[in-house]
Amino acid sequence: YNYPPKPKPNGHDYVDLGLTSGTLWATMNVGASKPSEAGLYFQWGDTQGYTSDQVGTGDGKKAFRWADYKFNPSGDGKTFTKYNKTDNKNVLDLEDDAANANMGGTWHMPTPTQIQELIDNTTSDWAKIDNVNGRLFTSKKDSSKSIFIPAAGYASNGSLHYEGSEADVWSSVLLADYVNCGQCLVFNSSNVFLGNKYRYYGFSVRGVLG
Repeated sequence: YNYPPKPKPNGHDYVDLGLTSGTLWATMNVGASKPSEAGLYFQWGDTQGYTSDQVGTGDGKKAFRWADYKFNPSGDGKTFTKYNKTDNKNVLDLEDDAANANMGGTWHMPTPTQIQELIDNTTSDWAKIDNVNGRLFTSKKDSSKSIFIPAAGYASNGSLHYEGSEADVWSSVLLADYVNCGQCLVFNSSNVFLGNKYRYYGFSVRGVLG
């Protein structure tokens, strides 16, 4: 008997890691065509992503600085036109969610709670797939279920940094007290944690459902 294939929400595969919340994680980064590909780099709250080749300071390149961050036209890293202490918004609207904008349907960027749940309910091992370093997050409930996140590094100030040795994946939420920083999944070969970095950095985005 051939079981019918599970539906792909808006054409994107997911893995059910058996998380208590029911959250389903996409199998690859936004902009990637397979799990080992870096995909696109996004500033927090920007739905336009850039390939590694587009990171730079020349014509048609994205430098990833405060000066080119859409919600900080002054470039000072302090006065934001959206998601600031005046509008009391620290969670992305769906219109500014890179996962939803690029994947459609009900896909969205994970919350810090969903990232922490992933960390707490999987074993994560530094691994190599297609000769690409990253981490394999394997369900503690079902060892046959896992997602791979490549160590795509991050973009800032005209360059890519730590490609192959670090990953940074945006959440949809800012730090409450420091609105210039978004919360994110951070890992390298020895650590995995929920961190926070400046909004202008170019990070990977991984969609979730639920």
